[in-house]
Amino acid sequence: MSIVTLAEAKKQLRIAEDDTSDDDELQGYVDAITGVVEDHKKEIIEPREIREDLDLCGRRRFRLWKVPVISLVSIATFDGSVTWDVANMRSDPETGLVRVLSGTPPSGGVEVVYQAGYTTIPDRYKRGALVILQHTWETQRGKGGPVRGGVIGPEEVHSKFFFSIPRKALEWLGAPRPVVG
Repeated sequence: MSIVTLAEAKKQLRIAEDDTSDDDELQGYVDAITGVVEDHKKEIIEPREIREDLDLCGRRRFRLWKVPVISLVSIATFDGSVTWDVANMRSDPETGLVRVLSGTPPSGGVEVVYQAGYTTIPDRYKRGALVILQHTWETQRGKGGPVRGGVIGPEEVHSKFFFSIPRKALEWLGAPRPVVG
């Protein structure tokens, strides 16, 4: 799953739904946009399972680093010899802070498995992703599509240029999540 669908991307780029000539290339762009938005926001957007290795010291609170947290799946030592009941724990979706409500808190080297991401992706994230997609598509191919038969000379290639997120996309996405470490 991506932040945006192929159909949404085609609509943004004004490509006819029945035109499939660039679908494979466009799908690659659509798939890559999720990573760009997640890197900027410093949070998981697309829901997925996360496996995180932590060294815990038996406290009743610990933090998961990939947020927003949807649910805890399991906590076990690296060798699987000790497990903890995640039903006795609560996680704060926004901060990733997990509280142990009852029982022995996890300690030592553990693997925490949890679901993170948005169950419903915010519309402003979709809009920001579409602006990034359009910017990238047009800067690589031009507004009218790829230039057929054209040759790019060496004077037109600038190695010091790099990708940046367009200002309009940044407005849609909002500020990145503060990282406390």
